[in-house]
Amino acid sequence: MPDNAQTIEGRLNAHREILISLLTEALLVPGGPQHLLRNLEQEVLLRDGSEDPGATPSAGVGRGNEKSQEIREILDTAKERAEALRRITMENADGTAS
Repeated sequence: MPDNAQTIEGRLNAHREILISLLTEALLVPGGPQHLLRNLEQEVLLRDGSEDPGATPSAGVGRGNEKSQEIREILDTAKERAEALRRITMENADGTAS
């Protein structure tokens, strides 16, 4: 089966959903893998040449920023989903859900 843009996009979306689901589960576990989350948070720190204000970002830095942005979006989505699941669980436990 040839890999066209639509196929590749579908596969990337599937991988992204799997990663979000795995991170969401990790976030729901009390005392979960905090080292993993810290490492991912470190990965998304902007590397914009701020150490050398005269430096211009190279193509490699651009790709690194794109990677960091994607990691940030995956982490944020997983955190939001985990928080929503916690709220649903709490509402169900309290009997306040309809």
